[in-house]
This record gives sequence, structure tokens and C-alpha cells, in this order.
Amino acid sequence: MENQYTPLFNEAIRVERNIGSFYALCATYFKDDKLFWQMLSEEEEHHAKILESGLELLLEQDLFPDAILDMDIKELKETNDKLETKIAECKGKMPDKKEAYSYALELEQASLEFFFQQTVSDKADEKAIKVFDNLVGFDKDHAKRIEDLIDTTKFD
Repeated sequence: MENQYTPLFNEAIRVERNIGSFYALCATYFKDDKLFWQMLSEEEEHHAKILESGLELLLEQDLFPDAILDMDIKELKETNDKLETKIAECKGKMPDKKEAYSYALELEQASLEFFFQQTVSDKADEKAIKVFDNLVGFDKDHAKRIEDLIDTTKFD
């Protein structure tokens, strides 16, 4: 189903995948925490797939929080452009561990996932809540997990 919100969702899916790509790079470069970053990367891909599969249902049944539907697609495109530039830079030369981990935390704090956590209660519909629970489930608070990793990592 193509409608006015499809491009917005496609950009949101792209954000999830780009964040996942950055985490995959972290897994490649920072061997001590490889499994941590691989898991986060896989979870971001899972979030993208949830958005892809739920897009039509959420839009048809008006289950998506209005605040998200009102987001500016230009902002999402800019976010993706910045992410893709950063990923290309990191493929050439990864920043040191502290800088990379801090950037990952910034990504999570600014990501749609964080936004979803703030707006999930806007719609009380059970189907929407189930989709959002799958997307941002209680065990997938990436920002907190990255903060915990930063707190326990000894940076050179």
C-alpha cells in the first residue's frame, strides 16, 4: 500500500539499518565487545523488519502514534545522510573506542527507537502496543545497554 507516509517509513527503516551497519562496524573493529555489537546490529535489523512488515497494518488501521506520523521526512533523510557519511568514514578509519561508543550512544538517544519509547502510550490500541513492544521491548533499551558498556569499559 503506497500512501503519503510510506516514504517516511522507508526512511525510518533506513535509519534502523544504518544504525545496525554502524554497530556491525563496531563489532568488526572492537573485538573485546564483538558479541555486544553484533547483538545490537541484529536487533536493529530486526526493528527494520518489524517496521517493514507492520507498515501496512499500522497505517491502514491508524495505529501509529500521531506524533511519529507528523515527523518531518527531511529530518530522517538528513539523519540517514549523516549516518551514511559517518559509516563511510569509519570504514576508512574507525575512531578510537571511546569516540565510537559515545557516537553509538548519541545514535540511540536520537533514534526513532528512543522516540517510540516516548510516544508508545499515545495510542492505547492493543495491536499497536504489541508492535511497539516487539520494536522497543523491555530488554532492548539500547541506550542504557551502551551506557552500561561505556561505564564498564577501560578506554586506553
